[in-house]
Amino acid sequence: MRKRERALLIWECAIVLALTSGCAATTLESSAPSPGVPRISNLRIEPNEVQNGAHVALRFDFRDVDADIVDVHLGVNVEIKDFTLATGLGPAVISRGRYLGLREGTAEETIRVTMVPPPRPLPQREFDGSVAGPELRQEIIGGIRVYEVFVVDGRGQVSNRLRAQVTVTPSSQRPEPSARLRSGVVLEASTERR
Repeated sequence: MRKRERALLIWECAIVLALTSGCAATTLESSAPSPGVPRISNLRIEPNEVQNGAHVALRFDFRDVDADIVDVHLGVNVEIKDFTLATGLGPAVISRGRYLGLREGTAEETIRVTMVPPPRPLPQREFDGSVAGPELRQEIIGGIRVYEVFVVDGRGQVSNRLRAQVTVTPSSQRPEPSARLRSGVVLEASTERR
């Protein structure tokens, strides 16, 4: 019984470390706050609970004295699906040049949240040479995803990073895999200026 409690404690510590480590695989480190470095605030995902494959609005406020925001990056910081934890999935550019010339405002991007099941195991050969089918996995899944957003200006200065969480519930439709981002996020190019 003591071994089991210890193993459970180690497992819980590993999950906490993975969730709080923030080990995103990116070379774009945030620039030190100074005049001219863009800042973002008030990140929100609306709605924050959606069915798999639904569109959500990603909004945040920005301020850049130089008015030279070039790129908006979106990355998946943490994803928990099908009893699997993934961290540090790299960011992708979701908007290029849309906020150039604006000193401050609210950015709005529409993204489609899609979680795809992990790949199925390969069929195994039985002792008599026949092929045994792999165990069936859940095809339509849900989970929790934590997005990380930051912007980059014309001088290559990187803003602060903000995170927001969305809960994905299974839907009756089978999601289509995405080739644009490793995590299965389908990014749509729809923005509004405010």
